[in-house]
Amino acid sequence: MKPRALQPGDLLALVAPSSPFDPDRFEQGSRILEDLGYRLLPGNHIHKRRGYLAGSESERAQDLMRAFAQPDVSAVVCIRGGYGSSRLLPWLSFPRLGGQPKIFLGFSDATFLHMAFQTRLKWVTFHGPNLMNLAEHPEFAADFQKALSGKQDFTWSFGEDNVLRHGTGRGRLMGGNLTCMAHLLGTPYFPDLEGAVLMIEDCSEALYRLDRLFNHLKLAGKIEGLAGLVLGQFKDCCTCGQIRDMILESVNTCSFPVVAGLPFGHGLQNRIIPLGVPFSLNTYEGKLQALENPLVL
Repeated sequence: MKPRALQPGDLLALVAPSSPFDPDRFEQGSRILEDLGYRLLPGNHIHKRRGYLAGSESERAQDLMRAFAQPDVSAVVCIRGGYGSSRLLPWLSFPRLGGQPKIFLGFSDATFLHMAFQTRLKWVTFHGPNLMNLAEHPEFAADFQKALSGKQDFTWSFGEDNVLRHGTGRGRLMGGNLTCMAHLLGTPYFPDLEGAVLMIEDCSEALYRLDRLFNHLKLAGKIEGLAGLVLGQFKDCCTCGQIRDMILESVNTCSFPVVAGLPFGHGLQNRIIPLGVPFSLNTYEGKLQALENPLVL
């Protein structure tokens, strides 16, 4: 199910499903969205703190449910990642969310929510900057407005140096943060990856831990049936060459195309990309392309 494209003056709900955030950067990010012409609805409990969490499960889940239930809200934007959104999954009433979806934007820890919404509701969601990222990188604002207003075709070109293994593949784009994905295995919130184009990214993980996480997906039977594999940004992990070598060794018995270094995830590039829509990955043409518009115009 696809959400409606953003229009000038739309109301955006701001939620904190994970960790607490810096209030000054919250104000900076909020001003950026207001300068783009949007109205904001902060959650009632977003400034709560409970150790490393932005409030209790009940408080964070209430804000999230309220954001999706309010008819005049057009998009739900995560304020930051960190940790905590997986603890909300048992608190969410998915049947009550089953109507027309809204734009849901976030990355990192929000991967838990992306995958749960796709598994339970078949929603199209958007992997991209949290509010804190907009505050840190105001240059992301133009991509925010263009992508979510339906004025972007969601096509990315790449060069030969990005190709780890040539090939073509088509399938629904799924994925997000590798650590979060691995921790959802064995739960009812992990989506079916058979025939999917999988995108993975991560931050501050040693090479052996990335290997362990990816191998966990492989041992669970989630890799062999992929149509393609896209590696995004891996910030403060190890060298790009080490990650590429590890991935290629892990998928040496598979035949799908593999590309690396695309502008998604932690790092200086974090483009908005829709999850849950069909994509084509063609390494000979150097193109990752959405095959249909993820938004209702």
